[in-house]
Amino acid sequence: MTQDEYLVWLCLKTAPELTPKLCLELLKHYPDPTEYVGKPGHPAYHSGLIPPGSVEHLEQQILPYNLPEILQLMKHYQIECLNIHEYPGRLRDIYLPPLILYIRGDKECLFKNKNLAVVGTRKASSYGREMCRKLLSPVCRQKVNIVSGLAAGIDTFAHKIALDEGSTTVAVLAGGLDTIYPTQNLELSKKIIANGALVSEYEPGCKSEKWNFPARNRIISALAELIFVVEGPITSGALLTAKNALQQSRDVCALPGNITSVNSSGPNHLIKNGAALISDAEDLLSMLGMTPEKEKQTELPGILSPDEQRIYDLLQKKATCLSFDEILITTGFPIGKLSTILTNLELKGIIAKEGGTGFFAL
Repeated sequence: MTQDEYLVWLCLKTAPELTPKLCLELLKHYPDPTEYVGKPGHPAYHSGLIPPGSVEHLEQQILPYNLPEILQLMKHYQIECLNIHEYPGRLRDIYLPPLILYIRGDKECLFKNKNLAVVGTRKASSYGREMCRKLLSPVCRQKVNIVSGLAAGIDTFAHKIALDEGSTTVAVLAGGLDTIYPTQNLELSKKIIANGALVSEYEPGCKSEKWNFPARNRIISALAELIFVVEGPITSGALLTAKNALQQSRDVCALPGNITSVNSSGPNHLIKNGAALISDAEDLLSMLGMTPEKEKQTELPGILSPDEQRIYDLLQKKATCLSFDEILITTGFPIGKLSTILTNLELKGIIAKEGGTGFFAL
């Protein structure tokens, strides 16, 4: 989109009384605003589709007072933009899609064939982080594009895994692309720009207001074919993203977790109501229509004793957190022996403890 075209679309977007819904209706009949914005007398103004309060604004092509700042920020941060006719159809076809999408990085990432949205709580547990690593790493090695929101917690971890595994990733922001929120993700955002893209529907200079985040979530789900909810309370934004996904006819899957954990209440609720349960990377790849890579069974001869290998295999097979008592009952080991084995496995860095009482394989 050229700068002149951008100014036309920005005028359209900021027209008073022309709500997003009315604007989309106008575009159905007159899809190219360059034909009538700034051109009095065009038939569009007599169609009844443009509210009276918007006519002068569009005829005179009135632009925002802070336009110089917007253009300066776009130039400084190398921000491109696409109008509704230019970005992927999977985003364009949702309810109330953005008129303009701003991009920093490689816009071609938006058009990837395989896209997985990963969402979750900002207060990720060690179980959530480690399961995220275990499940997403094989997916990213097959160059699946990871879409998330750059929030602290699961979002951040998903972006980092994609970058670590040599895949691309897209972060959808709830404010202008000139300001990174949260600020601790500034360095991460630079890596994403170099290996993916930051996107937003908000003009440069717009702050990340709290009411922008629910709207942002609909873009995250729309850009992906599959939405994976890792952790989050039932009231979390991750569940709102899942709701958006269902409304957009996207598949939703979730990581099961401890029924006593608040972080697992959201994913468990989704699974109970029909979302696919994810227990290994093969589940994600299969839902994306991809053939999982065959991985060798994890064996550590010479590093693990037979008893240690037995417990490690048990935790790896379950792909979830098991309590000390559950392991005790399954193996039949004496309490003291089991405590020693679990401690040794932790020291070797191949299992981790969750919540002080549960264990899972890394």
